[in-house]
Amino acid sequence: MRKKIISIILLTAILLTLAIPPIAAGASAPEGWRKLADYTIFNGGSISGWSGSGGGELETVNSNLPVDTDVTYNGMPSLRLNVSQYLSSGWWISLITVRDWCTHDFSQYVPNGFLEFQVKGKLGGEYFQIGLRDKVYERSSVEERDVAIDVTRYNEITTDWVHFKIPLKDIIGVGTDFDPSNVNCLVFDKINTMPFTVWISDVKITSPDNEKSYGAVKVNQVGFIPDSEKYALVTDFEDQLQADAGSAFQVRNSSDGSIAYEGILTLVEDYEATDSGERILKADFSELSTPGQYYISVSAPGIEDSAKFKISNDAYKSIMVDASRYFYYQRTGLDLEEENAPDYPRKDITPMDAQAGSDSDASVVKDVSKGWYDAGDKGKYVNAGATAVSDLLWAYEMFPSEFKDNQFNIPESGNGIADILDEVKWELDWILKMQDSVSGGFYARVQSDNDEKVTRRTIKDREGSRRDIKPTDDTACAAAALSHAYIIYKDINPDFAGQCLEAAKNAWTYLENNPGNIKSPSGPYSVSDDRSDRLWAAASLYRACGEQKYNDYFKNNYRQFAQKFESSTSYGHTWADNWSTAFFSYMKAQSRDSQVEGWFAQKFGVWLDNILNRYEGNPWKNAIVPGNYFWGINMQVLNVPMDAYIGSVLLDTYDEQISKLGFGSLNWLLGTNPLRKSYVSGHGENSIKTVYSTIYSLDKKPGIPNGYMAGGPNNSEGKGISRFAAKAYMESATDWVTNEHTVYWNSPLVFMTAFATYNGEAQEEFIYGDVNGDKQVNSVDFSLIRQYLIEKIEEFPDENGRQAADVNGDGSINSIDFALLRQYLLGIITEFPAEV
Repeated sequence: MRKKIISIILLTAILLTLAIPPIAAGASAPEGWRKLADYTIFNGGSISGWSGSGGGELETVNSNLPVDTDVTYNGMPSLRLNVSQYLSSGWWISLITVRDWCTHDFSQYVPNGFLEFQVKGKLGGEYFQIGLRDKVYERSSVEERDVAIDVTRYNEITTDWVHFKIPLKDIIGVGTDFDPSNVNCLVFDKINTMPFTVWISDVKITSPDNEKSYGAVKVNQVGFIPDSEKYALVTDFEDQLQADAGSAFQVRNSSDGSIAYEGILTLVEDYEATDSGERILKADFSELSTPGQYYISVSAPGIEDSAKFKISNDAYKSIMVDASRYFYYQRTGLDLEEENAPDYPRKDITPMDAQAGSDSDASVVKDVSKGWYDAGDKGKYVNAGATAVSDLLWAYEMFPSEFKDNQFNIPESGNGIADILDEVKWELDWILKMQDSVSGGFYARVQSDNDEKVTRRTIKDREGSRRDIKPTDDTACAAAALSHAYIIYKDINPDFAGQCLEAAKNAWTYLENNPGNIKSPSGPYSVSDDRSDRLWAAASLYRACGEQKYNDYFKNNYRQFAQKFESSTSYGHTWADNWSTAFFSYMKAQSRDSQVEGWFAQKFGVWLDNILNRYEGNPWKNAIVPGNYFWGINMQVLNVPMDAYIGSVLLDTYDEQISKLGFGSLNWLLGTNPLRKSYVSGHGENSIKTVYSTIYSLDKKPGIPNGYMAGGPNNSEGKGISRFAAKAYMESATDWVTNEHTVYWNSPLVFMTAFATYNGEAQEEFIYGDVNGDKQVNSVDFSLIRQYLIEKIEEFPDENGRQAADVNGDGSINSIDFALLRQYLLGIITEFPAEV
C-alpha cells in the first residue's frame, strides 16, 4: 500500500508558488493542445519495479536493472539489460513500473499508438522480448497478464543506437483479455537461454491521436433543492463542441421527455487551458423549482442528453445516509452481518488487533481492536481518524436535526442515540486504546504485515534506535477529538464522556512534557510540524473544561497562523493541519478573549474573500486553485465550503454567496466536472463503480457499497493521465493516487450533504405520510405509496410527497415505509420514526 506522505511545510511551499491564471475571454486553443502527450517510462532517471532470475544470471542492483550513466543516448543514461551467462535456471524477467506500481490507462493510445525506445547492443544481433503487464483484481482468470513481442521483428540490434517503434496493437494482440486501461509494468523477457548485453533508453508510449471527450453536458447527477441555484455546464474541446452561446437548451421530464424549462446557453470561457482544455458554456435553469426527475438536452448536433437528476427538498438525503454508512463498512473488530451490510457481509478481517504486538517489543501486546480502516489499506491511524471524528461531530453539532437513531441500519440502531454518534464512538473506543497509560501520549498507528494477506498486526512505535515512539501530532489530534467528544456525549453517555475528557487532559500533560515535535516512525501520516494540532487541542480542551492554561496556550500561539488566513492559495483544514478547526473550537468556548475574537473575525474575512473570489473566478465552480489538483483534492473541494460555513455561522456572517459555494462544490463533485463523473459510488448515472480498496478488490464480489468518495484528479502523482489537471483521474481498483478513499475524505462529504439536506428541509412544509398534500394521512396516501412501490406512478401528487413518504427517514422509499404507514393507520403506532 502506498500513501501520500508529504510534509505540511512542503505542501505550503508548493501552494505559495502557484498563481491563479487570469481568465482569457475570447482565447482559442493552440495547435495540438489536445494531442495525447508522449508518456515517458524511462528517460535516464531512477526506476521502480523488480528484476531477477532463477540463478542470478541477470545483473541487478537492488532488484532492479542497473541505470548506466556511462552508456548514454543523447546524454540520457540507459538501462543495462545484462544476462551474464547461460540460463541454468531457465528464466529471467525485468519489470519496470509505469507509475510506481499504480496502474496506468493506455487504452486511448492503443488504436494508433506505439511503444518507442532506443537499443544498443554489446555485440549486435541480440534479441529479447518487450511488452506490458496489467493488473485487474476483478478478472476471473489471473490478476496479472503479460503480453510481449520479439523486438527483432521490427529492427535489428547493432552496436549503435537503434530506434524501435512497435505498434501497441501488435504487442497486445487480438482476442486476449489483456486490459490496456490497467497497465502496471513494462516487461523485458527472454527468448532463449543465451547470455547477452544491451542498453535501453528513452522508453515511451506515443500516439498521434487526440485526448478523448467525455460528453458535453455536465450536471449534478444527484440533483438540486428547489430554491437553490441550478445549472449545467456544456463543455468540450472547441473542435468537437457544436453548441455556442445562444444555442437553446431544454430541461425535460425524464418520464416522457416533455419540456419543463427552456433557455439559451451563455459563454463562460472560450478556452479554459489548465483544468480541461475545453470551451465552457452554461445552462442556467435556476427558475425551475418544480420537484421531479429531469435531464437536459441541447439543440446542437452531436450532443448527448445529460444524466438524469432530480429537483427535490430531499435530493441529498440518500447520499447523506450512504456517506455516513461508509464508516460502518470501514469498521474493524466485528463481523459485518448481511442485515446491516446487504451484499457486502464479511468476517472480521483483523481479529488479531485484540492482541497486537508492539514494534518496539513484540512480547508486549495490546488490545487495539475496533476503529475504522483508514482507507484502501487496512491501517488505522490516530491523527487521520481524529480528523474524521472531528468532521462528523461538527456535522452533528451544526445540523443536529439531520441525524437520528434508526437512520443508518447499523448494529446499534434503535438504542435511542443518533446513529452518527454510535458510529463515531466506534472509532473513539479505538483511539482511547492507543493511549499509553503512563505518559498520556498516543501511539500513531496499527498496520498489517501484508494488507492483501494479513497474518500479523503491529503497533508502529519504532524507527531505527528510537523505541516506544508516541508522536506529539497524533497525541494532539487525539486530545482535540476526545475533548470535542466530551462536549457532545456528556449528556448522552456521561461515563464515556468523562473517560474522553480525562484521556484528553492526560494527552495535554504529555504535550507539555514534550514541547518539541516528536515524529511518528516513517510511513503514512508522519508529521514534521505539530503546531496547528497543538493549537486545536488547546482550543478544544478550553472549550470542554474552561481551564485557564489551555486559554493561555491558545492566546500565546494563535498569531502564528496568520499566513493560513492571508494566503491567496490557502485551503481548509486537513489531517495534521487542523488550523481552522482550532479557531472554530475556540470560538465555541464560553469565555473567549475579545482580542482573539476580533483578530479571528478579521482574518477569517480575508480568507473567505480569497475563497469566494477563487470560486467566482473558476469556470468549473469550485475553490481549487487552477491546476492545483493534488492527492485527495475532493477533500478540499468539500473542506473549503465546510470551513466557510462553520466560520461564517460562528461569526453570524453566513450569506447567499457561501450557500452558492457549498452547493457549487457539491455540483462539481457529483458531475459538473470535466470528466462528467460523480465521484461518489451509487449516486449518479455515471458514478464511480470501484475504488482502490484491499477489502473490495479481494472479496470477489462486483462493485462496492454506495457512498464511497474517491480522492479525485491528481496532477502530481497522477501526472500523465491527461494533459489537463482536472482530468488526471483513473477509475481503477489499482490506482491509489487518484481513486483511493479515506475516512477523512468521506467525513466532509457527510458534513456537506447534511448541509444540503438541512437547507432542503428548511424549505419544507409537509406532514409525514401525507403524500398528496391534503394535510391528512389516510387510505389515499396508503394507496399512492403502494402504487409508487409497484411502479404504477413515478411521483406523488404533492411536491413534498417523496419526503412525506419516507416515514422512517432513511433516505429511501420502500416496503418499510409502507408497513409503518399501515401500522399508523391501524393505530398501532402514533408517530413515525422520522418524527422522533
